[in-house]
Parts: sequence; structure tokens; C-alpha cells
Amino acid sequence: MKRVAFVVAGLALVVGVIVLRDTDGGNSTLPTAPPPPTKLKPYVSDQVLVPSPQGRPATPANVVARGGHHKIQLNWSGDAPAYEVKWGAKTKLVTRPGTQLNGLENEREQEIEIRAVDSFGQRSQPARTKATPRADNAPYTFVDRFDSPDEPDLQRWRLAKRTDCARATSGDEEDHDRLVISSSCGTRAVTLRSRTPFVRSDDESRFVIETDAPGTGGKLLLDLVPGPVSVQGDPVLPGAIRATVSTDVVGNSIIELVPNGTATKPIPAAVPGMTVRWEIVLTKAGTQVTRDGEVVATSPFVPEWHEATALIGVAALAGDRIRAGVDLIGYRTAKSDAPPNVPTPQVRIDGPVSSNYQIPDVTSGQLRIALIPSRESDPVTAVKINGVEVPLRAAVPGTPWKPGAEYPAIADLPKEAFTDNLNVQLVTQERIQVTHTDVELTGAKSPPQRQAGTPLVDARPVLADPVPEVLDAGGQPIENGAAFNRGRVVLEVRVNALDAAVAGLAGFEIRLDGNHIATVPTAADGPAAAGRWRISLNTSSLSAGPHAIEVRAFSTDSDVHPETGYVPFLLKP
Repeated sequence: MKRVAFVVAGLALVVGVIVLRDTDGGNSTLPTAPPPPTKLKPYVSDQVLVPSPQGRPATPANVVARGGHHKIQLNWSGDAPAYEVKWGAKTKLVTRPGTQLNGLENEREQEIEIRAVDSFGQRSQPARTKATPRADNAPYTFVDRFDSPDEPDLQRWRLAKRTDCARATSGDEEDHDRLVISSSCGTRAVTLRSRTPFVRSDDESRFVIETDAPGTGGKLLLDLVPGPVSVQGDPVLPGAIRATVSTDVVGNSIIELVPNGTATKPIPAAVPGMTVRWEIVLTKAGTQVTRDGEVVATSPFVPEWHEATALIGVAALAGDRIRAGVDLIGYRTAKSDAPPNVPTPQVRIDGPVSSNYQIPDVTSGQLRIALIPSRESDPVTAVKINGVEVPLRAAVPGTPWKPGAEYPAIADLPKEAFTDNLNVQLVTQERIQVTHTDVELTGAKSPPQRQAGTPLVDARPVLADPVPEVLDAGGQPIENGAAFNRGRVVLEVRVNALDAAVAGLAGFEIRLDGNHIATVPTAADGPAAAGRWRISLNTSSLSAGPHAIEVRAFSTDSDVHPETGYVPFLLKP
């Protein structure tokens, strides 16, 4: 929840929009607030004119349905602010002409209805279609479709994060047969590392992922690194290949390929929540990135290495939370297998260990650590692990040691460190920041290792934020910070989102300087989800100086928090 206060002082006024999210203050001694309303009655004061519903929206056209592995992808055409999609007993509201239905049983036909929804909740006649999810049996030398109820298999995957701010788990709700990477780590990438090496073929090799990342305001990083690295830092390591997919404010995809990559064309916005197939393709002539089979970036770079570590990272670009669903990760390369795996020890930097239990059947081990030096100095070349000093070396030869840059390093564990807890001490007098540690132990072959978990960011839809703006009487924007004459103005309220699904909108209330002046219901046939409303407001009776408008949106679901937007304005004397 975001709590934002704004202050208006004299004429020093900045006109803008401040969007608030409600949160739970968390004080059990205070009286419990009543639940927010889920039905609103229309109300208009004397100085306000509000719009009313017009004709029903047109039925969506040109519906295309494609069945995939446990999913159906839908696209259609239309210009409504939102759409309602029904299949079986389920319903979702989306704000773009397309969506993906997840968690479906393969080979079972689904009947689907799609209705356009206008800004007052009026529904169109339905467009109907059918589709059948199909099992994906395409050949790979390595593949994980994450169909188990407890994902991921720890023998195949490790999640690396710099603090305890992310999870890799089976999904919830419709995502129950997908891997979900959820993070509140902000702009720092959290990384899923494959323990199965990526081994190049003699002709063409492919690193494949099907995911709805990067999503709105997010980033997806795909790395092939010639060394035992667990995290994705900047700059890109020597000899490594990185494809970065980020989204701008309207959802368009921006592709970067390192080293020496060139994007081939602008990439149109992806439908929120829709799985996309990304591939890094290595050939004898260079490297390519493809999206759903279409080449989107190229590079003449041909790596000298034969084997690499495959890393998949996600990060937020706006806000601090991101949720990414993963349907498949695979290689089309030379055959390779994950090394035998044993439980992962706990690592403490310069701290006491709670126990020192010897893990049986361990044959070898490796400490992976990421360091950031604070100033120019010689690299750290040794580390003590459970009191035994061992050499520390760069995970990728040639990685520069410089202030502010992350330096991934590795050390082979002595037998004294084949324990459930490790104490690690850097052999240096310099101030060094440790941003990540993990340990790889190998031993006897073991069955898949899984543990139940739930995503850090749940799948429950939320309300889109209301964004109010004050316009002049002709409906034109007022120059930022400018005072204007008293009289009739236009308040425009916009509710929109680039989410995979949004909560139903019951309507919104408008308050001027704290006084309730209007209520606009938006659930004529059922909840709306998005829209634009223009309200006429007479300011003739208001005093000169600063004023503020608050717009508070409510959901038809009492468990969904209301959302609030503010806009200040200034009247001339």
C-alpha cells in the first residue's frame, strides 16, 4: 500500500496526478473499518454534470483461439475499454483484445464467450468460440514443462536472489501447472539457474523459454555464461551472451542482444499475461533472438566456448513487485544432464554457524560468491571456509575487478566444508560487499527434490488506478501549474491497466476539497473494468487559490482494496 501526502502552499503549486494504493495499517487495537461498498448509488450535486450510459458496445470480432500445453490463447478485434471472458464456470475481465486461459486439461475442448464491456458495465452480445489444449511433445535434449504440483525440481534449478525477496514456486489459481517466479526485489534481477549445462552442438543450438515475462514495466534477461555463475549483474561477463527484453510504459518490447547485437525492427506490445516463446539461437554465422519464431535481434558474435550456464532473470522496472509465469524451458543442443545433487548448505559471512553436521555422500563442492569492491584494489584471491583457507578465482576468466561492479567468483570446498552450515570469511583488509552466495554440492545420484511453496505475489486481480485530470471548458489540458479563471471546467477520470486481469469496477466517488460532489456507478450489467469519463464541474462559487479533487474507485469484490487518485488545481482571483 502506498500512502502519499501532498501539500499546496500559496501559488507554488505543481499540478499533477498522485495515485494512491490503500494498505492495511496493521494496528489490531484500533476499531475495524467497515468493508468498502460493492454497490454504488448515483449522486450528483448542483455544480456537477456526469455522463450517462449510451448504446451497448459492439460484439468482439475476428476471434482467433489457439490451443497450447494446458492453455488457450485468444485474440480478437474491438475498441471497447474492457472485455469479459467466460469459460466453464470461470470469468475474467481484461483491458486488451486478447488473453490466455491457463491451468486447462489437455485434450478437453473448452467453450468460450467474449463480451465487450463499456465504461458503465454494459455488455455486448457474446462472441463464441471453441478450442482444445494440446500436449506439447516437441523434442528437446533438455526440457522442463513444470507440470508437477511442487515446482521447481531442485536437482534441475536454483533461484538466486541477493536478499530474501523472491520465490520460485508452483503457481496459484489458474497457474497451478506453471512455474511462477515472484519478486519484491525491485529493479535487481532474481535469477533462475539451470544446473544442466548448455552444451553447444556443431551446427545450431537453441535456448528456449516460454513465459509471460517481462510483463508491464518489467524486464526479462536470458544469459548464456561460460562459467559457474549464479547471478546476472552488469556489465555482461566476458564471452557471455545476454538477451534483454524490457517493456516501455505502453507495453512495447525493447530487445537488446549483447555482445554486438542489433534489433531488427520495433516489437509491438504483447498482450498482458500472454505466453511468448523466446529463443537464443547460436549458429556458425552468429547469434539470433527470436520471438514466436520471428527473428527480432541479430549479432555476428560466435562464442568460442563449448559449454555455458543458462540463466533466466526477471526484474521490475516500475514499482517493486513482479510475477512471471513460466511454461517451458528447454535446450536444443548436444545432450547434457544435471550433475547429481545433494541438499544445499546455509552460508554465513563472518558469522557463527548454528551447527556443523557433516552431509553424507558428498564427492565435491563449490562456493559461488558475488563481490563488489568499494575502491581500487587488488582482487580477493583467497577465502576461509569453515576455517580452512582456499583459493578464490573469477568464475569467468577476464572479469574485471573494479569499484561498483559485481565480480562473480568461485572456490572449491575443502572436505571440512561438506557440512550443513558454512562460515565464509574473505581474506582481505579491503571493504568488500558480498551480494550473493550459494553452494553446489555433488554426490550420489538422487531422485527429484521438490518443496511446496506459494508465490510471493498472488494472482488475485486488483483494481486499476483512477487517474483524474482537470481540463479547460473545451476539454483541453491546462498548462502544468497554471491558474485559470473560475467557471466551468472538465474533470476527466481514466481507469486503465496493462495487467493480465483486473478486478471488477463498481464505480467511483468524487470529492472536491473533501466534500462529496458525485458518485458514478459502473456496473449496469455487471462490473466495468476500465474506461474514461468526462464530468462537467462549475467552479464559479469556489474561492481563489488552490483546490484538490479526490477520486476513489471501488470494486464489486469486497476483498479488493479501493484505489484513490488526486489532482490539485489553482483558480485565479
